[in-house]
Amino acid sequence: MIKLLNGLIVSVFQKLWPDRRGNIALTFACALPALLGTTGVAIDFATFTMKRATLQSAADEAAVAGAKQLSLASSTDAVISAAVNGFLQNQLTGNDSAATGTSTIDHAKGTVAVQVSENWTPFFAQFINASITPVVARATATLQGESRMCILSLNGAESQAFRMMNNGHVLATGCGVFSNSADAKGMVLQNNSSITAGIICSAGGISANKAQTNVVPQTDCAPVADPLATRPAPSFAGCSQTNTVISSGITSLAPGVYCGGLKVSGTATVTFNPGTYVIKDGPFTIDSNAKASGTNTAFYLTGPNALLNLTGNATINFSGAEAGQMAGLLFFADRAQADGSTHVINAQNAQTLTGTIYFPTGDLRIDPASASVSGNSAYTAIIVNRIRIEKGPTLVMNTNYGATNVPVPVGVRSSGTVVLTN
Repeated sequence: MIKLLNGLIVSVFQKLWPDRRGNIALTFACALPALLGTTGVAIDFATFTMKRATLQSAADEAAVAGAKQLSLASSTDAVISAAVNGFLQNQLTGNDSAATGTSTIDHAKGTVAVQVSENWTPFFAQFINASITPVVARATATLQGESRMCILSLNGAESQAFRMMNNGHVLATGCGVFSNSADAKGMVLQNNSSITAGIICSAGGISANKAQTNVVPQTDCAPVADPLATRPAPSFAGCSQTNTVISSGITSLAPGVYCGGLKVSGTATVTFNPGTYVIKDGPFTIDSNAKASGTNTAFYLTGPNALLNLTGNATINFSGAEAGQMAGLLFFADRAQADGSTHVINAQNAQTLTGTIYFPTGDLRIDPASASVSGNSAYTAIIVNRIRIEKGPTLVMNTNYGATNVPVPVGVRSSGTVVLTN
């Protein structure tokens, strides 16, 4: 545009300058300031257009970076805003280094909105269009697809890999329940069981008899890849304690390797200090009227008979690892465990289970009669070989990711699909 206007002025000037008749040259002389002003305005608008394009590109990419951070990190506003601001600082340099950015994070919707603005002083255009400054660009990036996974049954072939019976209920509002079994009855819902979820999806078929769902279950879905398949097991050394049993009193336990298993029973009240607890060659049992709690704690189950066993009237309040090798995990069973090893949550007061329960080769049975499980958790994700929910429990799968410092593992919070929505 600028070259075109300059060329027009030169052309008119060349044609009129030799003509000394009348007042043509004088007329042109009078018109020249207007022509130059038009050229100046064109230059201003060209500069404005370039700045806006630069800021828009930076806003787009910063929003995408923030949304990816939302899926990968602990979902705190400070972490996401730092990622956005750091990205903008790297992108906006030179004449645009004075631009400033703000971000708005919506954890419930999984969005990050970015606004970038830059004040500048045009030479001519400010007199005819005040809106040309500041330059403002906005972008919003959203996590889409399978952005929230609550339950995933990994078994790819067997009948009833996901089974709910006898008044078992799942409340997974806003997240997904998935079965990878390609069997015609890979997911079975029977006898007054119910699921409330954002999506219910089976790679094979679904057999439902006297069951209720809030959405129409989908069949023949693509299997969901194990989001923790590459997560390494935590490293550990020799035994810290052996055959530990605590049946009374008030006790604090330290992280370490508990060989022969660990049992909290009777009327014991036990606080688990922050860290990783390796339960080796024996079960991890909390039963009777015991009370167990821990924040920033994680449990790795390895070796023969290293099974989770939460039963009886036990009261359990655990929040998973906030950092380190077990970040985002609450319970993790060794991949070398025998296929079908069964872990049990039967406790009447398993109130807080914040984090991810991961038994890649093991089964999980949840069956405390008429009790609520994990209702006080900020979020819970379950990724297991097979799952059984029966005898009347209500399994509550919250997704309040921003309400905890326990990070959400990659693929649980999001499948990694981040798109610009405006």
